[in-house]
Amino acid sequence: MKLVATLLLATACLPAQAQAPIVLDGQYSARTDEMSLEIIGNRVCFAPDKAQWGRLPRPAAQHEIWFCFSNDGEARRLLRVPARQADNCGWQARARIIIDSYQPYVEQGDGNDMARLASVIKVAQPNAIACE
Repeated sequence: MKLVATLLLATACLPAQAQAPIVLDGQYSARTDEMSLEIIGNRVCFAPDKAQWGRLPRPAAQHEIWFCFSNDGEARRLLRVPARQADNCGWQARARIIIDSYQPYVEQGDGNDMARLASVIKVAQPNAIACE
């Protein structure tokens, strides 16, 4: 019983994990080539501009930072991602977005960071991604 009381007290003192919204500029991509679908699945992802990497609550990285949206259906709607087409391998466009609930992937192996797309400030006309 004493251990339970100690654990409850300890967890009550932890800071809340609430996260302020983060505004980012960068490029979204919704890739439909076989390799991308196999590695990350059918998801919309976002690569923020390098100058903004420090805004994300994650350890410093030596590689390009990108993440996918945890609310994929809503992200597709807000970003106005066109439907999949047979003559290309997806879509990409520049955008200014607001995210929250950022979750860095810091484990070894396959995985990627995730965030919830809260809103879109602006998004450019999408460009088709050519198949290689």
